[in-house]
Amino acid sequence: MALFDFWRRKKEEKKEEQIFPKIDLHAHILPDVDDGSRDEAMTLEMMEAALRASVVHINATAHHRNNLSPEIAEISRAFSKTRELRDKNLLPLSLSCSLETEFYPEVESLFKECRVSLTGKGGKYALIEFTSDVNQQAAVAAVFQLSLSGFRPVVVHPERFYFVQRHPEAAGEMQSRGALIMPNATSFVGHYGQIAKETAESILKNGAADALSSDAHRPDYYEQYAEGCRWVAKKYGENTLVELTWKTPCRILGYEPEAERDDFDPFL
Repeated sequence: MALFDFWRRKKEEKKEEQIFPKIDLHAHILPDVDDGSRDEAMTLEMMEAALRASVVHINATAHHRNNLSPEIAEISRAFSKTRELRDKNLLPLSLSCSLETEFYPEVESLFKECRVSLTGKGGKYALIEFTSDVNQQAAVAAVFQLSLSGFRPVVVHPERFYFVQRHPEAAGEMQSRGALIMPNATSFVGHYGQIAKETAESILKNGAADALSSDAHRPDYYEQYAEGCRWVAKKYGENTLVELTWKTPCRILGYEPEAERDDFDPFL
């Protein structure tokens, strides 16, 4: 079953609610590589939950941090297992894979040397997060330097960073220096608490959000992801939701996932 056939059938089954195909660029579905999916059974549950939330493409992310950095070979094996699970269970879902990288001064070298550190086919977008001790000035300087080096940082879950919570305008400042800003849709329904919720709402209201993701670590994240997407569509319109969950993610991937087997394997 092609991705869009599956989506159209879902839309017909639930006419009272508009359902759009979505791309989730940030989800920890790889089995047993980080603090996400514990095993293959959970990975399968997460993919099924993603489909129920109208997600048709997942960029499977693995953490790259000082205290949590799986080997690239380990990530590659986990990605292969994930695709095998998808195929065995005939899930109409396409996949890609990349790192979610915690920023550090030498990260530019990683982006140049490791293909899986970048997201999609274009070879220029990179998912980055900041540690709790990074301040607004340092974060803005970091994304600006990466942009000058030819990389487009995609800042994940900015609403959870202390410096953005204190100064929500920092998201727009990073955006103006070349970053794309990608809050978690789950934050809009309070998954990370009231402060993160209010910060995410402020980022979106101020036009600083470029995309939305689930940052899923367990199957139930996708219920809150879907709820958060509905909140965005109700408050800001369906066109905004499509821009955040489809159009911009397509540009980051470098292609539109329209066929069941339209994967991108960065390890090849």
